[in-house]
Amino acid sequence: MLVRAILAVLIAQAFWANGAAPKPSPKIISVDVDGMVHPVTTEIVSSALNRAKNEGAALVIIRLNTPGGLMDAMRETIEKIIASPVPVITYVGPSGGRSASAGFFLLEAGDVAAMAPGTNTGAAHPVALGGQMDAIEKQKVENDAAAYMRSICTKRGRNSTLAESAVRESKSFTEKEALDQHLIDLIAPSE
Repeated sequence: MLVRAILAVLIAQAFWANGAAPKPSPKIISVDVDGMVHPVTTEIVSSALNRAKNEGAALVIIRLNTPGGLMDAMRETIEKIIASPVPVITYVGPSGGRSASAGFFLLEAGDVAAMAPGTNTGAAHPVALGGQMDAIEKQKVENDAAAYMRSICTKRGRNSTLAESAVRESKSFTEKEALDQHLIDLIAPSE
C-alpha cells in the first residue's frame, strides 16, 4: 500500500512537471551513499531524514552505490530509515553500480526498493575486518545477520528466504533477478 502511495506521488510529480497542473511538485530530499558504509554514512543519512521531516518533504531517496562496509554503521543507518516518518526510497544507481554486502541490507530497508538497469546487489555474508573469527563467533555473526535480514524483509513484505541466501551463501542478484524474485519493487532508469 505504501508503495502505491509513493508511486502516486512520483506520478503526480511527473504530471505537474509537464505543466498539466499549476501545483508545485512535492519536495524530495535525496542523499548519496557512495563508497564504504561507515559512521559518517549514518550521519549523512540521518541528516537527510531529519531535513525531510523538518521541511515537510514527501519522500527521501537514498542513492546507493556501495561495496558494503561496517555492520554497526549499517544497523544504525537502517534504524534511522525504518524510524523515518517520511517514506524512503532506496535506489541502486547509476547503471554499473552496486549495493553489495551492507548495501544490500540498506536497499532492503527502504519503504520502496529500486534498482537502475545494469546494477547488482547481494553478497551480504559478514566478514571480519583485521582478523579471523573462530567457528563459534563466525556462526553467531552469520546467524545474527541472517535474522536481521529476515526481519527487515518481512517488515517490507519482500522475499526474506532469498534475501537470507545473500547472507548465508553470498548470493548476488542483477536488477532483473531482484525484481523477478521480489527483493525489490521496481527497476527504474533514473530517479
